[in-house]
This record gives sequence, C-alpha cells and structure tokens, in this order.
Amino acid sequence: MYIRRPSVLLIISLCCAVCGCQPRSAAPPPSAGQSTTTPPVVRELQHLIDSGARWDGPQAAQRLSQLKNDALQAGAVASGYYYYLEGVHYWYADSNQAATNSFNRMLPAKPADTGQLTDLIILQQLGLLQVRLASKIDDSTFTRLFHLISLAEQYQYAGSWRVYDLAAEIYFRFGDYDKAETYAAMARDSYPETGDYFRLSLFMEERSRIYERRHQYRQALQYQDSALRYALQQPDTIRLATVYSALGVLYEKNGDKPRGHALMEKAFNIKEKINKVSFQEYINYGQLHQEKKDYSAALHYLGKALEKARLAGNAGNLSAAYDAIRHVYYDKGDYKTAISYLDSAADMALAEQEDRQLRKIVEIQALNELKVQQHKTTDLSRQYNNQAIIVRQQQVILLIITILLVLGLLITFLLIRQRKLVTQKMSIELEQRLLRSQMEPHFIFNTLSVLQSFIRRDEKEKSVKYLNKFARLLRLNLENSRHNLVRLQQETEALENYLSLQAVRFDNLFGYTIHDIPAEESSGICIPPMLLQPFVENAIQHGMRNIAHRGHISITLQLQGDRLHCIIEDNGQGLQPAKNKDKNSLSSIITQERLKILSIQTGKLASLTITDKAGEGRTGVRVTMIIPTQRC
Repeated sequence: MYIRRPSVLLIISLCCAVCGCQPRSAAPPPSAGQSTTTPPVVRELQHLIDSGARWDGPQAAQRLSQLKNDALQAGAVASGYYYYLEGVHYWYADSNQAATNSFNRMLPAKPADTGQLTDLIILQQLGLLQVRLASKIDDSTFTRLFHLISLAEQYQYAGSWRVYDLAAEIYFRFGDYDKAETYAAMARDSYPETGDYFRLSLFMEERSRIYERRHQYRQALQYQDSALRYALQQPDTIRLATVYSALGVLYEKNGDKPRGHALMEKAFNIKEKINKVSFQEYINYGQLHQEKKDYSAALHYLGKALEKARLAGNAGNLSAAYDAIRHVYYDKGDYKTAISYLDSAADMALAEQEDRQLRKIVEIQALNELKVQQHKTTDLSRQYNNQAIIVRQQQVILLIITILLVLGLLITFLLIRQRKLVTQKMSIELEQRLLRSQMEPHFIFNTLSVLQSFIRRDEKEKSVKYLNKFARLLRLNLENSRHNLVRLQQETEALENYLSLQAVRFDNLFGYTIHDIPAEESSGICIPPMLLQPFVENAIQHGMRNIAHRGHISITLQLQGDRLHCIIEDNGQGLQPAKNKDKNSLSSIITQERLKILSIQTGKLASLTITDKAGEGRTGVRVTMIIPTQRC
C-alpha cells in the first residue's frame, strides 16, 4: 500500500503527542577525525593528500604500490584515501576513465555510518567533478557543485578550500570571472598552510588568469610575479616552468616582447624535456617562431596544439589553433590555405559561442530548480512544526479521540484511494499491453515487402540481416508486453532494431543516433516497457514525411541518480494536425498516466514534455521524459 509522505508525518506526530514525546533536534554526525586510534597508514595517506604533491610520475606509482596492501586492510577510511590518490594519479596521466573508476571505489558498498565518511564523500565528489571538467560543464555540474559546497559548510569540512578552489575553476571555464574570483579568494583565505609555497603559487596564478581573461594585464602581471616568488621557494620544476610561461605571455601582452619570449622559451624547454607542454604553451611557442619568420617550426608547434585541442574536444582551443595557423600561412603568402583555416576557426568560434550560451541557460535552470527544492523543504518543515504545536495544545482525552477518528478516516480514505489507484492502474496496464502486443500492420507489411525485394534481387546477406532484426524486434515486443518492467538494454535494443528497419524501409530518408548509457552503468536497471517507441514512431510517421532535407532522429539516454532522462529529438516538420488522432492521443494519454502512477509508486519524479522546436527557430519536435528506474 502506497502512503504519501505528509500522511506518514501526520501519523508520526500524532503518535508522539499521545506518548508525551517532545521533538528532539538531530545530533550532529561524528566527524572523520573522531576515531580514538588512527592507523599509521591513514596518517600517511592524509599527509600525502594534504601535501599537494604531484601524482603523475613513476615515483607516485611506486609509492601507491607500496601502500596498497596496508591501505586496503586498514578499513574503509584508509581504502577510500588510497583510491582517491590512485584516481588523482590517473587523472594527472590523462586516464579519465581509470580515474573515475578509482573515485567510484572510494566508498564501501554499504557504509555503516555515512557521517563518519563525510571526508571521503567530499573527496570523491571533488575527484569526479574534476574529471568531468575535461568533457563538459552542464546543469548537473552546477547541481553537484552546489550540493558539495553545502555539504562542506554544513560539516565544517577542514579542506573546504579544495571545494572553493574547484568552484573557482568551474566558473572560470564557464566564463563567469566575477564568481571565479570570489571563490578563488575564499580558497586562498581558508587554506591553513602558510608555508606551502607550491599551493600559494597556484592561488596567485589562478587570480592572474582571471585578470588576464578580463584583459587587465597589469593586475594579472602583479599576481603572476607573486606566483613566481612562491614558485622559486619550492622544488617542483613543472610549477616553476608553468609560472615562467604565464609570465612570458603577460610581458608580451604588456609590450615587453624580448623579455616575454625569453621566459616562454625557458619554460618551454623545461616542459618539453618531460613531455608536459600544454595547449596554450604550444600556441605561444609557435607564434614566437612565427615572429622570427621560422614558419616551418611555427607550423610544427601549432600543429601539436591543434592535435591537443582535437583530443580534448575543446571548440575554443580548436578555434584558437586554427586562427594561429591561419596567421602563419597568411604571413607566408599562402592566402588560399589561410582562408581555409580562417573558415575552420570561425566555425569553431561559433560552436564555442553556442556552447557558452547553452551553459548559461543551464546554470539558470539549475539555480531555479535548487530554489524550488529549498522552498518545498521549508514549507514541509513549517507545516510539520505548526501541526506539532497544535497537537501538543490538545487535551489528552480529546487528542486520543481525535487520533482514533483521524486514523479511521485516514485508513478508510487510503484504502478507497488505493483501490481506485489499483483499478486505474490495471485498466491502464491492460490498455498499454493491448497497444504493446499489437504492431502497426502497415509497418509489418512494408517490412515484409522490403524483405521480399531483397530476396528477388538475390541479396541473401541483406535478407538474412534484415530478417534477423525483424524477428528480434517481434520477439522483444512479445516478451516485453508480458512484463511490467524490462531491462534498459532490452528497451534500447528494440529501439535500435526498429529504427534500423524503418531507415531501410524509407530508403535512408533519415538517419538516427542513439546515445546510450555505458553497459557498466545500466546493468541491472529496469524501466516500464514501450515508453519510448510510440514517440519514435511519431517522429518517423509524421516528422520525416514531406521534408526537403535528410531527416535525423536523435535519442539520448542519461542516468542521473535513480532517474532516467530520455530525449527524443528530430529535425522534421514539427507538430502537425494529426490525421489519425485516436491512436496518437491514446498513446500519449496512456504514457502520461503510466508515468503518473509510476511516480506515485516510487515516490520519485516522472514527467513528459513535448516541445515544438519552431519556437526556437528550428524544425522538428523534442520529447523529454524523466522515468524513475528500478533495480531488477
């Protein structure tokens, strides 16, 4: 029997009042450092994390290998610290997937007391967010960042400077330099070690980068000079080379080219020896050779910068690399090649601008969602407190009678409501099973017709492949129609088979892409069957007809917590008055009712949104569904 949360709170509050219980404030969870005895390996791992040491060399790999056995046998905290350092080591080595796997292993499968693992939880989220920055910044990035900041402040996390420092980096890459500077200052002010010149140099360089992006080069140079003073007092040569390189760029932008070139060459030579040259350093060094009219060397180093930008998939860096190469060919007098690189730079700049605008929209949406959630939590808390005050003011006898009456009415209401919901659910399930068990006759006849044409043309290999896909689709539809839940992989496979058959049937009038979830993440995830295929059918039957361009259908699946976000998007003719409204309306209504019942059953958000992209100045329809998942 499914009972809503406010009803449960009402029953609990009434029972507490009968027993004379007073509300108690929740005790703060114990911190990670309250253990009476700390194993030596834990102290060493903590020291390695706090020291800010680089973990990208053979010495780091050797030390991790030495600590592994002791760390994994010393309990959950030691194991978590070890996997965090292992993840950082992989991240420095640009092995993002390996880093993610290590970070995901930091917490035990069934933690006994999450309050004692707060330090590990924050470190894990820091590591995962850092890896995510290499690919994209979206609404989930900011949602996770806000949660991380709230968690660190709530538990007064000793390493809160790490959280603020990451927030500064995220906002810097997002292009909000005011917030980046605010968080950078918070990170510097909350850092406890005044003698850690490596970290202090990083803080100063971070402020310098912000002012450089604002084109305030004098202020940027002042912070970079401070970064150099700190870097000279610590032994890390890569840190020193990085500061030399940044200083060289700033001196050049301030008009002192000879000094700037000398510093950049000094930094480049240090990093090239250990294969640690960054994208911007390749750009700077290539432009330096261009100024010397050494075009061959300039194109060599700019080509390496372009290669790094392509590997990272960074549109802004690609635009900068193309533009730098364009300048070299222009100076050489090869104007035809220069124009081709200019076109490529413009395309990448436009893509970067579109990504930046999209990220701003995503941030606003994330902030609004966070505010709405906070308001809901506040309202629930206020309602509960007011109700508790009223209940405590009642006399004991009247309160007992009231409780009996309320409980009787509540149970009666819930039973009636539950029976109504069960009846409604059974009706919807029967209707949906009827729809799932029937495949559109036109689709079957057309599929058999295509198969017949392959056989007539004696195309045996195509016939066998086409027949296998059609048979597999029929089998999946029949199997799924008998179950209320199916594995996500089966649902995705059915969609892929259906789209493949339809693409052949329509002579490749449209293409399709399915952005699926990795198998290791979707394993054991189940959803109700046939929620997606009706909208894919609509996209083909109504969106792909009578269009002058090649159609495309995109299906994107993202697993966020225990909810599946599905986006079905086409570039067809948009929402049109349907000739056969009965089937389409029935399909949409039943899907909405299924999602509503699923939301009540699981207590999780489920929604369906259909958008005509004409309002965005584009063609086609976007269907967005949020489906609560279950383990099976």
